[in-house]
Amino acid sequence: TLVRTDLIAKWQASIPPDAPNRFAINIQADQLPEVKSYFKDLGLTNPDLYPMVRGRLVRIGDREIRPADFTDERAKRLSEREFNMSWAEALRADNKVVAGSWWQPGSGPAFSMEEGIAKTFGVKVGDTLTFDVAGSRFTAPVTNLRKVEWDNFKANFFVIANPGVLEAYPASWITSFHLPAGREDVVSRLVARFPNLSVIDLTAIMGQVK
Repeated sequence: TLVRTDLIAKWQASIPPDAPNRFAINIQADQLPEVKSYFKDLGLTNPDLYPMVRGRLVRIGDREIRPADFTDERAKRLSEREFNMSWAEALRADNKVVAGSWWQPGSGPAFSMEEGIAKTFGVKVGDTLTFDVAGSRFTAPVTNLRKVEWDNFKANFFVIANPGVLEAYPASWITSFHLPAGREDVVSRLVARFPNLSVIDLTAIMGQVK
């Protein structure tokens, strides 16, 4: 009991008071201006919005990905499902390059991979990855590995591409935001205005962890 209490106390102390506690997913590109305006009108911090494309990793180098080939259970699970990928021109402040280097403007197709998932799959800088998105395959090299601050509760991705790789594929947008206690009406009004959005309440998940 003492260990459990101490762990939870330290975990809570490490989370900023304004850390995001809601995720909004399935935002469409043509809704971005209205969504930003909605948060601004309510006096809430304008959330960062990130594009998201779903794709399945099908090959590392010349090796086809088969779940049965992995003994690691995490690798097996991840190889069976689609990844949420994104694209970005600049490196985010909560991400840190730990191997390789971030791309320069105008460089060729490239991937940035989170260091944990890279270790799980045995991927190194210089390896090529092939993804299948909606039946279309494309290949690019991994130019860097990133350390991600997952515990800040912001939207982050295992795989990020540089601009020009993913924009042609179907994409939705995702954001995370902090909602003060007593402002639950913000979510109900948001969903009423944009019925296609889904909002995930992290406070319920964090309560379950506690």
